[in-house]
Amino acid sequence: MPTAEVTFARQPEAVMMTLRIDGQVIAESPSQESIARELQLRHVRLLSIESVFETHLPTSERTLKQAARADFSEPMAALKLIAACAAFGEVALFHHPERRGKSRVGGHAKKPPTPS
Repeated sequence: MPTAEVTFARQPEAVMMTLRIDGQVIAESPSQESIARELQLRHVRLLSIESVFETHLPTSERTLKQAARADFSEPMAALKLIAACAAFGEVALFHHPERRGKSRVGGHAKKPPTPS
């Protein structure tokens, strides 16, 4: 299973995170959720943050408490990333199921309007 490294860089408008897996840059984003999603899609189970903190994925409340004591260059971004990684475990890739018209009494689904 791949291992990942996340580093932070302060930009004028946001803190950018860079995700590397096995030394290769995979993603750069200011969004913790985007980085967590990449980790999930690539089945990463070991995450290192700035070579300061290492954890197994998915994370837990205990992991978050331990990370709070680490000396990150961007502590808020690091803690938000750890919290985002707690949510992925064994979940579906799509949070919202496909939406379809609900059946009416009699079993007929809502039909699209016909052009005149």
